[in-house]
Amino acid sequence: MPRTPFVWFALITWCVSCDTLRSEDAQFVPDDAGFQEIVQPFVSTYCLACHGEDVQEGEFRMDQDLSADFLNPLVHQRWSEVVNALNGHAMPPQGEAQPSPKQVAQVVDWVIHQMKIAELVRRENSVVLRRLNRAEYHNTIQELTGVDFDVNVLPQDPPAGGFDNNSRALTLSPLHIELYYQAALDILDQALVEGPAPPRMKWRIEPESGNSDANRVIYDGQRIIVNGGQSRVDGAFKVLRIDRWDRKINFRDFAVPYPGDYVIRIRAAGVVPSRTEVVASAQPFLDRDMKKRLAERPDREQRIREGTQRTLDHFLTDRMYNYGPPRVKLIRTLGGQPELVDEFDVPDSVSEPGIYERTVRITTEKAGVTLEYAYHIPAEIENFSMQKEDSFARPELWIDWIELEGPIYESWPPAGHRTILIEPTGRFQEQKYVRQVLTRFMSRAYRRPIQPEEISQKLRLFRDAREVMPFMEAVKVPLAAVLVSPHFLYLTEPEGIRQQSSQTADVQPDTTDSRPLDDFQLATRLSYFLWSNMPDSELFTMAESKQLSNDEVLRQQVDRLLADNQRSQFVKNFAGQWLGLREVGANPPAPDLYRRYDSHLEESMVQESLAFFDEILRNDLDAMNLIQSDFVVINERLARFYDIPGVQGDHFRKVELPAGVARGGVLTQASVLTITSNGTRTSPVKRGTWILKNILGTDPGLPVANVGEIAPQVPGIDKATVRQRLEIHRQLPQCARCHDRIDPLGFALENFNASGEFRQQEGFGYKGRIEEKDPLIDASSRMPDGRIVVGVDGLQAAILDQEDLFLRCLSSKMMTYALGRELTLADQPVVDDAVRHMQDNGRTLRSLIHFIVASDLFRNK
Repeated sequence: MPRTPFVWFALITWCVSCDTLRSEDAQFVPDDAGFQEIVQPFVSTYCLACHGEDVQEGEFRMDQDLSADFLNPLVHQRWSEVVNALNGHAMPPQGEAQPSPKQVAQVVDWVIHQMKIAELVRRENSVVLRRLNRAEYHNTIQELTGVDFDVNVLPQDPPAGGFDNNSRALTLSPLHIELYYQAALDILDQALVEGPAPPRMKWRIEPESGNSDANRVIYDGQRIIVNGGQSRVDGAFKVLRIDRWDRKINFRDFAVPYPGDYVIRIRAAGVVPSRTEVVASAQPFLDRDMKKRLAERPDREQRIREGTQRTLDHFLTDRMYNYGPPRVKLIRTLGGQPELVDEFDVPDSVSEPGIYERTVRITTEKAGVTLEYAYHIPAEIENFSMQKEDSFARPELWIDWIELEGPIYESWPPAGHRTILIEPTGRFQEQKYVRQVLTRFMSRAYRRPIQPEEISQKLRLFRDAREVMPFMEAVKVPLAAVLVSPHFLYLTEPEGIRQQSSQTADVQPDTTDSRPLDDFQLATRLSYFLWSNMPDSELFTMAESKQLSNDEVLRQQVDRLLADNQRSQFVKNFAGQWLGLREVGANPPAPDLYRRYDSHLEESMVQESLAFFDEILRNDLDAMNLIQSDFVVINERLARFYDIPGVQGDHFRKVELPAGVARGGVLTQASVLTITSNGTRTSPVKRGTWILKNILGTDPGLPVANVGEIAPQVPGIDKATVRQRLEIHRQLPQCARCHDRIDPLGFALENFNASGEFRQQEGFGYKGRIEEKDPLIDASSRMPDGRIVVGVDGLQAAILDQEDLFLRCLSSKMMTYALGRELTLADQPVVDDAVRHMQDNGRTLRSLIHFIVASDLFRNK
C-alpha cells in the first residue's frame, strides 16, 4: 500500500526528538589599547605604502580592514593572512623598509593571543552537530540492515578543511530529507522479506552460439539476445583481441522474475604473446610499407631502410610490448542504463581457465550483461596502421561461458532481516513484539541506550500505520522514521556544552568545564574515526560496561580496530582525501600526448597510494617513509609504467626499489604527479602549492588576480620549456613574491611528466614525442633559504631536514579528520604535543592515532 502520507510521521521526529542546544552568551572585549599601542604604529610604518589610502594591493586596506574585533569573521580571516605573511617573511616585500624580528614577534604574538581567545569564545557560542557523510551513511546502513545501498542517489558532500566529514560543511536541506526518507523505504524494502525464499535461477550463456542481435536463445521462457560478436571461435571459446563495437560479447533483453543479488560468473583464460611474436607480427607490415616506399622513391633506399630499422627497434625495445595478461570489462545494463561492474585481468591459461565471479544487484527491469576487451595498447606512429589488424600480436581474451545465477541469499530470511526483526519469543503479541524490535533497532541506530518515551513515540507511528496497512508495511513506518531521525543521521553529543565566563580579552577563557564523552559517544567517535562506521558489538559491549573510559582498554580497542580490514575505510577516506586521490581522473593527461595513460593505470595509481599508506600503517613503519622510501607498493601495471621488472599480477605488494629507479614516497607516485599537472603539461606551480599545503602545512597564499596563466606548450610552435615559460611569468613583480616560495618545490619534480612517467628530456616532437635534440630537464632550484635542490632526491632530502614541519602538517590533517572540524590556533599546542609524541614513539602513524584518541580534544565535548 502507498506510504507517502506517513512521510510526515517520519519527518516530525526532527521537531520532537532534537534537543534544543544553547549556550550562555560569551563575551569578547576587543583589546583596543593593545591595538593602538602595538599594531597601529607597525602598520603605519611598514604596511600602508602598499595597503593604505593611495594603494590597496590585493584589495586590502589595512587602516580600514583591520581592527581589534576578532569575533568578526572577515577581520579574523584578514589577521590570519597578516600572520602568515609576517611569519613567512613575505611582507613587507623586498626593497621596502624591514621591521626587526622583535617588532614582528610583538605584533604576531599580540594577534595570535587575541585570535586564540576569540576562537575559544566562538567555539562556546556555536554547537555544530555532525551529519553522517555519504561514506559513513553507506557503511552504517550496511552494518545496520545488511543492505549495500547505492549512495550515489544522495548529493555529494562538500569538503571543508580538506575533508568531507567537516561538521560545518555537512548541512541539511529539504532535498536531503526527502532523499533520506525515500532511501529509508528502499533500504527496508530490500532488508525485510516475506514468504518463502524465491527460487534460484541459473543460466549458462554460450557466446559462440551467435554473432548478431538476431540470435535469440530461450531461457526460462524468455527469448534472450545472445551476441558473441564478430570475434573468432576457437573450440569452445570466443577469442577477443580488439576493443570494437562488433567484437563485444553480450546477452540482454531479459528480465529476472525476482529482484536481488545475482552472481555473474565467467569462465575465461588469456594468451599473452612473447616479444618475439610481437616483432614477428609487426614485420610483415613494416616490409609491406618499405616496399611501397621503395617503389615510390628508389633514390632514398638507404634512408628508407634505416627508417624501417628504427621502427623495428621500437617493437624490439619499447617496454609497452612487455605485455601483461588480457583484461576484461564487465558491464551490467539495467533499465537501459549501462554501469561498469568491474574491470580485471585474466591471467589463467587456456589449458586451465579461471572462473571469475562478481555480484550485482538486478531488479525486474529489462537487463543485460556485456563483456568488452579492455587491454590498452598505446597508438604510436610505429604501430598505428596495425592497431585494428587481427594479425598484430596482442594479449587475447578467451571466453568459454557466462553464467547468471540468483537471487543469492546466504540464508532465508536474509541476515539483515533477522537482525532487524528479532525472532519472537512466546505468544506473539504485535505491540509487545514491535516494542522489542524498536528497542533493539533504535539502540543500534542511535548508538546509545534508548529512553522509554522514544520507543513509545515510534510505537505510536506503528499503531497509526497498522490501521491501514499490513503488518510488515506498518512496521517499516517507525523503522523508516528512525533512519531519518537526527539521532541516526547525526553524531549527536548534545549534553555538556561548555560554558565560558571570561568577560575581558585579557583573561584566558576557562574551558575546564568541558565534559568527557560518555562511553557510547566515545565508542561512536572512535569507530567513525577509524572505520567510518558505527561501533561493532564489541565496542557496544565495552560501552555498556563503561570500560572504554579506561586508558588501557581504549588503547587496546584502537589496536583492534586498526588490525581489522575495516581500517581500509580510514585509509581510503583519510589518506585518499589528504593526498587528493579523488581528483585523479578529473583532468586526465591528454590521450594524444600521453598515450600510455589508460583506465587500468589510472585505477592502479589510486590504489598504489592507498596500499602504500596502508603498508606504513599496518606494519608500524616510520611515517617519514611517506616522504622518502626504499620500496614501493605496486601491481604489474604500475611496474610496467615505472619500469620495474619482475612484478606479475594485478594485486599490490611491497617491492624493493631497484637501483636507478626514481620512486619511493608519495611525491613520486603517479597519482600525485597527475593531479598536480594540467593535462597537457606539468605544472610546477600546482606541484609546489600541493607540497606546501599537504606536506609542509604552509599556506601558499591566494593567487594575484588577473595575471594570467603561463603560456601553453604547443608542439611545433617553439621549444620553450615549462621552466622557461614560468620564468617569464614570474618576472611580474606581483607574481614573484609567491612563486619564489612555490616554484622551487615544483621544479624539483620536472623529471616526471604530466602522467607521472619519468623522463630526462622535455618532448617537442610530434604529439609530444621526445626527439634526440630536445632539451634536457633542469630539475634544480634554489629554496628561499638559499639551499640548492636538484631533482626529487634533493627535494626529499630538504623535506626530511624539515621533519617537524611535515609531522606537524600530518598531525593537523589527521586531527582535523578525527574531530570533524578545522583546527584553530587554540589547538596548535596539542598539535605540537602530537609531533613530540610521534618523535618519541618511532614516528609511526599508529603512535599519532593513539595520541589523538587519548587527547582531551578527542575524548571531550
